[in-house]
Order: sequence, then C-alpha cells, then structure tokens
Amino acid sequence: MRQILVLTLLKLALNNFMIKIYNFKALTFLLVLFVSITSLSAQTVYSNKEYSRFGFTVGLTSSNLFNDTVGYTSGILFNGGFFYNIYLNDKFNVGLELLYSGKSMKKESPIIKYRFYYVDIPLFVQYKFSENIRAEIGLQYSKYINSKFLYLDGSKKSGMHVQSLSSNIDNEYSMLLGAEFDILKDFKIGARYSYSLKPFIGKTLPYFGVFQFTLGYVVHRSNKQIFGKKELN
Repeated sequence: MRQILVLTLLKLALNNFMIKIYNFKALTFLLVLFVSITSLSAQTVYSNKEYSRFGFTVGLTSSNLFNDTVGYTSGILFNGGFFYNIYLNDKFNVGLELLYSGKSMKKESPIIKYRFYYVDIPLFVQYKFSENIRAEIGLQYSKYINSKFLYLDGSKKSGMHVQSLSSNIDNEYSMLLGAEFDILKDFKIGARYSYSLKPFIGKTLPYFGVFQFTLGYVVHRSNKQIFGKKELN
C-alpha cells in the first residue's frame, strides 16, 4: 500500500513538472513571436526607386523682348536657385523651382544694356523617356524685382555707368517647354524656353521670351516608403 502511494505521488510530481515545462515552452514561443512581430512592424522599408530629389541650379538666360518700339537685341545674364522634383510614377514627375533670373536686352549704337531682374517660379510636369532623359511642360510666374541700364562712361573705372530704370515691364505669367538630361549621378543639364501669356490675354505691353540653359546639382534624394513604424494609440 505504501509503495502504491509513493508511486502515485511520484507520478503526480512528474506530471506537474511536465506541465511546468510545457507552459514554459509555450510562454517562450509566445514571447519570441511577439518580439518578432514587434520588430517587423518597427522596420522602415523603402523602395529602391528614387521618389524625389532636391538641389541647386545655375545657368544662363538669353532674352528677347517682344512688342517693343526700339528694336532691342537679346542679351545674356545669369540665373540660379533651387529645384525640387517628385516622381509620380514610371513616366511622370512634377517639378517646382525657385530662381533668381536676369533678363537682358541691349542696343548696339549707342551701346546701352538693359537688365531686368525677376524671381521665377516654374511649375511643370515632366515626361520620362528614360531614367535620364525628360521633357517638360508647364507654367511660370515671374515676380519683377528691379531693373537698371548701363551705358558707356569714361569717368567710371569699369567704363560703364549703372543707373536705375523705370519701366512698364512688370510681373510675367508664362508657359514653358523644356528638356533635361542626367549627365552624371548628381549632375543634370537642362534647356527651357518660356513665353509670356500677355499676348494671349489681350495685353499690349512689352513681354519676354526667354531661353534658359542650366546646370543642376542634386544634394538630396529620397525613396518612397513602403511601410514603416506602426504608431501606437
């Protein structure tokens, strides 16, 4: 009888021990599963395709003045600023730029140079022929800043006298067409022509047609986020 009791107690102890091991294994499994899921949800995964780019641009502008009564010839000045592009899909991008642009004309006899300075804000859509070649179409708003003219003056060290210019040329709304090419990983070149909308809305004031050649440098790229850290409420 005593042996049966001892065996029964041993069996109960063994069963209790096995239950504890089972519970420990189950708890360990659940803990590992929870950590794995939490770790997975905390990851931030990005596409390997470029989503946006930001950078600087510098270049030259060659300007024509239309509807004028003097017969100016085109001059060349500089432009520079920032660009930002967002890639919508495999074929289309949207671009926005902020540029400080000089638009220039001149007279040959006597030699007088006229310079008009604007802040240009082009907004455009790009069509990608490939990852490195894009065509663009859009609109541009140009905020007039100031203007001046230069003429020969022997009393000046530079040989030119610079004077402020009052003009009836003011802000511009333009349409634009252009193209750009990636020549290196971080460098691109672009060409664009903008033409004022003034003749289409019936205004008879002088207006610009401007050709721009630019060199751009990409300082930041981003990739589209596929999924990221899950926020807890």
